[in-house]
Amino acid sequence: MQKGNNYFNKISGNLDFKTYDLLLTSVNSALFDYSDHLVANRIRPKLSFKGLLAKYIFLYSYIIGYFTPLSKDKSLVISNAYVNVFQSNYNEILPPWTYSRRKRSLLSWSILKIIRRLNKHIESKSVKALLSDNFINLIYSYQSELSRLFSLNKVKALIVPNDLSFFENLSISIAKRNGIPTFVYLHGLPARYNNLDDNRADYLIVWGKGLKEIYVKSGVPAEKILTLKHNNYSSFTNLELRSNLENVLVLTKGISGTPCISSQLVLPNRSTILYYTELVKENLIRLGVKKATLRLHPSESPEFYKKNLTDDFFTIDTLAKDESLAKASLVVGPTSTMVLDALKMHRNYILFDPVFDGLTLEGMPLVSPFTGDSFIKLSNSFEEILYNINNPGENISYDKLNDFLLVDIKDEEKFLTIIKK
Repeated sequence: MQKGNNYFNKISGNLDFKTYDLLLTSVNSALFDYSDHLVANRIRPKLSFKGLLAKYIFLYSYIIGYFTPLSKDKSLVISNAYVNVFQSNYNEILPPWTYSRRKRSLLSWSILKIIRRLNKHIESKSVKALLSDNFINLIYSYQSELSRLFSLNKVKALIVPNDLSFFENLSISIAKRNGIPTFVYLHGLPARYNNLDDNRADYLIVWGKGLKEIYVKSGVPAEKILTLKHNNYSSFTNLELRSNLENVLVLTKGISGTPCISSQLVLPNRSTILYYTELVKENLIRLGVKKATLRLHPSESPEFYKKNLTDDFFTIDTLAKDESLAKASLVVGPTSTMVLDALKMHRNYILFDPVFDGLTLEGMPLVSPFTGDSFIKLSNSFEEILYNINNPGENISYDKLNDFLLVDIKDEEKFLTIIKK
């Protein structure tokens, strides 16, 4: 069941469910998302070069898109999933709200101007602006222009990494209205499951049968879930894991600026992320570690950690992900898809995600595969941490991991058949 903040629930009585659902994440952002622990919320000079560049990037995107030829023999698929879904047979381009210097977007001058105006309202973090007639009319204009572009370009499918964000949510509805199949291509191992999120599109693509089983238990119909091999995480070879205290890499417990699950209104305060680092440090010191490297979530601000951590035990990591993992002798972190990256680099991952009264530090229950009964053990006491460092072969079960990521070979054919129809 959808659950919004009290204020929005009070003033949104005249909105239909689809509009309520569309606006909820942006309204929550307007009311909750302001802290400087997130990079996106840093105050920037109004006339900075980067600000001006971002303001007019739609012009660059339009020009690049206009002059980038596409194969006339290939059908068009719109995707901003975190992986390249197709290797051939299809022209895979970005949706109009996503810009890249390396990839074309589905563009028109009209829709780019509409997107810019919509973003101006969203970035104002004003509930009044989001409920204004001007904003609602812009939504109608976006619907009309995107429908025209879908038809003009004979788009065969829309693939997005989530269905919570404003443009993804809205564009799924528009594609459905135009008879275009829609897919949420899962972009990680979620820390939450319900029967609303990841369920707004026609189909949900997950990385293996383990994830499919969890979603089915959460109420998502099994027939709409496809298992496709992920480019990087499809299978793991059982090799010895590096696991010592020489160069410990610690992952932060990043939190969002807004509730990230539609069925609950959970928003931890930002002291949670600092508290987590202290709990990790306490255990590492007991192990004899004097220094460790702290790797932040890409959304987090290094400045926030630098000005709030009270000693120099942690050094903020600045390397690319694979470089950082290559240097690490051990990885310690919370519920995170980074466990798969660590195992790909043959590093032991100590899953440290403390639970108090049945809930994690951010007020959510632990979910599979991070409950300790799947392919990785849960290490929430000093004794468990020590044992799982010294016994990586027992900490990680490659058999369970590969079983979790096993896919139905018929799903790829089903996926392509849906698009062809």
